[in-house]
Amino acid sequence: MRLRTALLLVMGVVLAACGSNATAARTASPTATPATTVAQPTAIPLSISESTYGRLVARTAPGAGCTVEVHVGAPKFGDVPPATLDRTADASGTLTVTYPAPALPKQTARYVVACGTGRADADFPIAGYPIAPQHFTARIRVAAVNEQIDGVTARPDPSLVAARDRDVDTLARTLAAEWATATRGLSTVELVSSAPADIVITVVTARTNSYLSRWSADGSMAIFLFPADDGATLSADNFVAVALHELGHIWCCFGPDASPDGHWAQAIADPLLQGVDRFGLMNHPVSCIVFAVGVESCPNRFSERDLRSMGFTQIPAPPRNACIDSKNALVAQLTTLKGQLASAKAALDATDASLTAMSQQIKALEAQYPNGMPPDVYTTYTALIDRYNATVATERAQVASYNALLDQSNGVVDQVNRLLC
Repeated sequence: MRLRTALLLVMGVVLAACGSNATAARTASPTATPATTVAQPTAIPLSISESTYGRLVARTAPGAGCTVEVHVGAPKFGDVPPATLDRTADASGTLTVTYPAPALPKQTARYVVACGTGRADADFPIAGYPIAPQHFTARIRVAAVNEQIDGVTARPDPSLVAARDRDVDTLARTLAAEWATATRGLSTVELVSSAPADIVITVVTARTNSYLSRWSADGSMAIFLFPADDGATLSADNFVAVALHELGHIWCCFGPDASPDGHWAQAIADPLLQGVDRFGLMNHPVSCIVFAVGVESCPNRFSERDLRSMGFTQIPAPPRNACIDSKNALVAQLTTLKGQLASAKAALDATDASLTAMSQQIKALEAQYPNGMPPDVYTTYTALIDRYNATVATERAQVASYNALLDQSNGVVDQVNRLLC
């Protein structure tokens, strides 16, 4: 400790001596230069005036470049909004940022905004599910054949690739229009090619029933479609109908009228729907029809009950269906033809009865007079034969007319059988 103290004392002497020398030679030293002052950056003003999910408005310096971070809790299934957004304030210093806002679980999320040296943050609420049915976005994702997908246990089937690609092409071209028609114009679905979307439809190259999966912990959902079920490969049209059904499960079916698997417990016909569509889309099993031409058709129209489960209260009548209109017109023709055939058949039966009666009379006269008839009886006999032959001619005309009506009726029946409704 003493040595260290001594050293400190010596250092003190040395320092004092250096200071003394500097003072003695002061007139010979160069002119001292003032220390350089570093300019401090000017803070950019920044304040957030509006923060809602999908939209942020802030005030900052005109033309300032800004970065907006969107901090949300990710769901089990589905997309999230973009994590960062780079934008520039306008000439007035207003920064307006909008972005796709997919449905997310209910939560409080946060914006963090940086404009130069300016920093600000703000919380905003996310209302959560369900997805708003009036308009929503969907994204079709085609999984690789051997891709491992969370929630899918079906074994991949490479032989279904061609059917899968055909189905995806049809779905991408027709889903928006089919959905609008199925919902009577109450709802629209917008297909987006990239994330984010409100619902992701994943098409898997495997053989099983399609389904919507709902994660109970956060309510998030995903749809998994398959080009074939356990029975057979689906047609492209039925694949689209299955997609409509699974999209319907976003909202349907819950409550006392629903079964545990999310369908209606009892099928109830909608009086405004006809044909294969008359029970709507949300029953299980879905009632499909195999038509005479060998084509299977499944429902692709929601019933009024289905639409009410989506939250709609003002339900318009369904749009006219050209196929149903054609079928109704043909069925009306069949009804008329059926009446005409019945009348023709009654006339034939009456003619046949008359011929039978005349034939019996003729045979009775022949039996009564085996060796010749008296002149007056013979006159009656020949007149009876003439009447019989004339009636036979009448019957032949009636048969021809009846067969023509029958051919016409069978032709209409064939047209009805060819309609896929």
